[in-house]
Amino acid sequence: MKRLLWIILALTVLFAKEHTNELIFEESPYLRQHAHNPVNWLPWGPKAFEKAKKEHKPIFLSIGYSTCHWCHVMERESFENEEIAKLINDNFIPIKVDKEERPDLDRYYQTVYEVMHQRSGGWPLTIIMTEDKKPFFSATYIPPEDGYGVKGLKTILPVLAKAYKEQRAYLQKRGEAVLKMVDERLNARYVPVQLDMGLAQKALQELKERYDPIYGGFSKKIKFPQPSTIELLLDIYLITKEKEALDMALMTLTKMAKGGIYDQIEGGFFRYTTDRKWQIPHFEKMLYTNAELIRVYTKAYTITKDPLYAKVVQETIDQIDRRFGAGGLYFSASDADSGEEEGGYFLFEYQKSYEYLKKAGIKDPKSQLAKLGITPDGTFDGQASNPTLIQAPDPKVVELLRRMRQERPYPFIDKKVIAAWNAMYIEAKLHAFVLQDRYKKEALASLDRLLQSLAHNGLHHQKYLDNPAKLDGMLEDYAYMIKALTKAYEVSLQPRYLTKAKELFDEARGALFDKGVWYFSRTDHNLSAPLDDSYYSSALGTLYHAMLDLAILLEDPKIYRFAKKSIDEKSALIFHSPASFPTATRAVFRLKIGDVMIKAPKESLQKVLVKIPFISYPYLHDKVSDTKGFMACTIDSCFASGADFEHIVDKIEERLRPKASIGWGDGKR
Repeated sequence: MKRLLWIILALTVLFAKEHTNELIFEESPYLRQHAHNPVNWLPWGPKAFEKAKKEHKPIFLSIGYSTCHWCHVMERESFENEEIAKLINDNFIPIKVDKEERPDLDRYYQTVYEVMHQRSGGWPLTIIMTEDKKPFFSATYIPPEDGYGVKGLKTILPVLAKAYKEQRAYLQKRGEAVLKMVDERLNARYVPVQLDMGLAQKALQELKERYDPIYGGFSKKIKFPQPSTIELLLDIYLITKEKEALDMALMTLTKMAKGGIYDQIEGGFFRYTTDRKWQIPHFEKMLYTNAELIRVYTKAYTITKDPLYAKVVQETIDQIDRRFGAGGLYFSASDADSGEEEGGYFLFEYQKSYEYLKKAGIKDPKSQLAKLGITPDGTFDGQASNPTLIQAPDPKVVELLRRMRQERPYPFIDKKVIAAWNAMYIEAKLHAFVLQDRYKKEALASLDRLLQSLAHNGLHHQKYLDNPAKLDGMLEDYAYMIKALTKAYEVSLQPRYLTKAKELFDEARGALFDKGVWYFSRTDHNLSAPLDDSYYSSALGTLYHAMLDLAILLEDPKIYRFAKKSIDEKSALIFHSPASFPTATRAVFRLKIGDVMIKAPKESLQKVLVKIPFISYPYLHDKVSDTKGFMACTIDSCFASGADFEHIVDKIEERLRPKASIGWGDGKR
């Protein structure tokens, strides 16, 4: 019935608009955003490819997402332009893909871009390929007209259309060469190498070379938070006591917490900044960015007890729950733009802000605004300011600015529910229970809802709230769900979560593992799982951690050996550049120093659960057992026991003293 109503609504809209294409029948908000372009977009699928072959036209593939600023810009400039639309429609078969709906396709075609340009891509991503999907042109954002040394679509499209008619054999050959390079990159097999804990020093040295000593972070231009890199540094510190690793991590976390990448008024992080100082973001907020940063700031808090980090965690959780929460599940992202204005909701004009505060009775609005970096000259496009934390403002001022801002409409929110991202956030919230116990109850309720919605009959990748899930789960969905489930067991001590985690692992192994290779997805391109932490921690690296969690919690040496063998398959890559694969490198550390599990009767464990994260050992677990008192164990033996929990803590922390006891090396083969 709902499907019928949706079709009726779509048909009503269809006849009410000047242009309507087949994206009107899609669920994806991103695809529907393009449903009234004059471009005759088709969704990815057999119909589009059959049409390309029948008409002997190349494919114009465009990949993006609904909250992407530059995707909106390209739509306004080009896809709503009648002249450009005619060039596309007459000469190409245009296909639109939502990268959040199909991360497998996005990953594959980002790799196409990378091998063609020898650098990473982004969004919007444009791929032009033959009718049988051999790519011969790729680009990210393309302007409509030539300018600033860049060719525009009005120039590029006729040239490519002409080339396809006159030099098809050449383009076919070029496309085949590109696909060969893509296959070599994605499916390369390496001879395993022996790794040791010298890897920690090697990773630290690599990160020192990338590090910005003035503003933190690991670039001196555009800056992404890179939470998995920060977590790697925190683990290196916990293992080696190298203060430089801790300093780099904390400097980055502090600069971000005080910068414009963090929403100083409502909490939560934007995806990245366009400048070195963390001041000027694109304003989209992603569930995954905030989930990973919640976990890392929580970990930093357990090491330092810095109240700034606790504040960031609590404000970010409050903001995500308020803006993205929907009955225990969480939406994927909010837009960078407000209407057609980038950051319009988040920015403050000085004079309007001054008058608002003055009217509310604030005695010195100028100095209060200065504490938040809101200036007469503006920090964003010379007009308005994106708040940064210069000095601690009066909390009343922050509340007033929040009210002022909330008089504006909040940016568009993409309401797809993605299994991996929800699991990521739930796990982060479970870690954060050290700050507020209510987070545990809320996160467990969300996990139960997520299992009911997306894992009741095989795991699925995503859904829209009132519609059934369709796409099969991908490796990232399995990896993050298993991680959330093992963490749920450790904080709730309910065995059902561990049982479900093992069930999903078996399901993933059956569906996505074959002949020594883990696949990200088995649809379309049979995409093997990449190891690098790209937009967030890699699915494969996260799966390594999920398997090691299961191995020790189930006390199952078979899973442990399987995890080790999976990691060994990629050991040459990790050895070559451990800092480029931070999630996987941390999994190697776990193999080398060993996970530790604290076992005790349920009543005893419940009393110390909140203390365990503060133990100075990076890889800790807890499990209910019928032992008397506490025991500390590795995967194959126990090394401490007794009724005194603090005695157990001392024995655990002793494992990292001295270094020689855990097989340190020089990181050289």
